Amino acid sequence: MNVIALNDVTREEGFIYYFRKYKAIATLKLPTETTDTPILFSIETDPLGRKNIEVKLVAQPNYPALPIINALKTFILSDDDKGLLPI
Repeated sequence: MNVIALNDVTREEGFIYYFRKYKAIATLKLPTETTDTPILFSIETDPLGRKNIEVKLVAQPNYPALPIINALKTFILSDDDKGLLPI
């Protein structure tokens, strides 16, 4: 199971600068198919600079949720470190 891309990423407006909320469409390569699924995720930065990422699958694909969420967290953290997410 791989995350291919995050498409249509939009940030929800908020007043807390260390907490960001997003909506996106995740393209996932599953063993049997490639599928697009809507997700909600947030990134919270603690005072020491560590990032806590929470992911919610809006529509459950035909695959266990835990590996998908773990792969999405890794992909989102990588995109955030590269500056690819909207500010």
